[in-house]
Amino acid sequence: MKLKITTIKNWYNRILRYGLRNAVTLMLHLRKDRVFRFRYDSNDLWLRGNSVDFYVFDSIFGRGEYDFVTGFSPAYIVDAGAFTGLSTIWFHKKFPEAKIIAIEPEESNFNLLVRNTSNCDNIVPIKGAVYSEAIQLSISNPTAEKYAFRVGESNSGGSQVEGFSLGELMERHELPWIDLLKMDIEGAEYPVFMNGPASWLKDVGGLIIELHEYIHPGVSELVLNILQSNDFVISQRGENLIAFRTDWDKADSSVREK
Repeated sequence: MKLKITTIKNWYNRILRYGLRNAVTLMLHLRKDRVFRFRYDSNDLWLRGNSVDFYVFDSIFGRGEYDFVTGFSPAYIVDAGAFTGLSTIWFHKKFPEAKIIAIEPEESNFNLLVRNTSNCDNIVPIKGAVYSEAIQLSISNPTAEKYAFRVGESNSGGSQVEGFSLGELMERHELPWIDLLKMDIEGAEYPVFMNGPASWLKDVGGLIIELHEYIHPGVSELVLNILQSNDFVISQRGENLIAFRTDWDKADSSVREK
C-alpha cells in the first residue's frame, strides 16, 4: 500500500509541474525503449524511455538542481559532461545571451544533445571530453548506464574520443574567460585538477562540480584545497560542489581587457 501511495504522489506532482498532457506522455513512454518528445516551456525536448533521462530532466527543471544565484550574468558558459543537453538548455533559459559550449563524449548522448539544442544559435555542441591535456580518449565503461560513461586514455584503435584541456578549449572556441564552468565528467575531474589547473582556473568565475570520490579517492580534498587557495567561496548543493569568486563582477572588467 505504501508503494501505491508513493506512486500516486509522484504522478500527482508530475501533473502539477508539467501538466496533464506531459504526464500522459510519460505514462505512455517512460518504461519503453524509445525516444519521445516532451514539451516544456514552449520547447520540444527529446528523452529516452526506460532510462534516467526524465529523472535527470526532473532533477534540473523540477527540483532546481542548478537554480542558485550567481551574482552576475554569465557571458560564457562551459557545460562539460552535458549528457543529452538538458543542463545546457536550463543554462540557456536562465542566461539566454550567454555563449554555451556543451561537451559530451558518448555518441548516443551527443546525438540527443545536438537534437535538443538545435534551435539555440548560441549553443555549440562538441563531441569530446574535457581532460588534463590534448589526447585521444575512449569510453572505458561502454556497458554502463548512459549517464555514467567514463573516459580514459586510449592505447588502441576502435572508437576514440578527442580529449582537450580547458585552456585549449578556450583558445579553440575564442572564449576570453569562462564565467560559469559546470563539470560532471565521471572522475575526469581528477586529472583536470591534478595537472596544472592554475593555467585556466584564473579565468573562471564560478564552478559547479560533481565530485566522484568513489572513482578517485581523494579528489574531493584535492579540488577543495585548490579552490580555497584560489579565493573561491565554496558551498554544497545536493551532489554538486558550488564555488564562486565573490568579486568576479568587479574583477571581470580587468579580465576582459586582457
